[in-house]
Amino acid sequence: MKKILPTLFLAAVFPLIQGCAGGLIVAAGAAVALNSDERSVSQQLSDEELSVSALDKLNQLKLDDKKMRINFISNSGYLLVVGQVENQDTRSRIEEQLNTIEEAKGVYNQLRIMPPISFTQQTKDTWITTKVKSQLTAHDKVDPLKIKVLTENAEVFLVGKVTREMADDATNVSRKVDGVKQVNRVFQFIEEKPKTDK
Repeated sequence: MKKILPTLFLAAVFPLIQGCAGGLIVAAGAAVALNSDERSVSQQLSDEELSVSALDKLNQLKLDDKKMRINFISNSGYLLVVGQVENQDTRSRIEEQLNTIEEAKGVYNQLRIMPPISFTQQTKDTWITTKVKSQLTAHDKVDPLKIKVLTENAEVFLVGKVTREMADDATNVSRKVDGVKQVNRVFQFIEEKPKTDK
């Protein structure tokens, strides 16, 4: 089994995957301007393929989709899984199944054992995401195109390939947004490019 890694990145999101491949949706986060994304075009395409593979693997388990809510996020060959499941056995089965994906470098399992969140909470999460993105955009040291934001049950996941300074700034900004109960840092760190004199 592949090692579960604590650092993952974002390319595509498959919201509310409930057993049926017909519900597949690729979020706008996958269509970031190429010059703002640290990944190559081929890596971005590979990440989207990884998310599709994860959906197929989940469907093979034939789980009770009324008792779970799952989102996949992939980036740079890693897979982040968030949402809610009924019990630890289901959580473990999903993790083991996703670890069989050959192209996955690692799986970061952030499934919570609890009933699926309500539509009301999903709406609140969408609003929190909007507020966080707005604050990141307003910050002069954060490039909002390099950081993706996902909120699940008031937990914010910040995902991207950034410098440590930008990661810290984005984290501090997000923690101050009303309604955020926890910020999960899901970053790959890069060296800051030296400034050149013009």
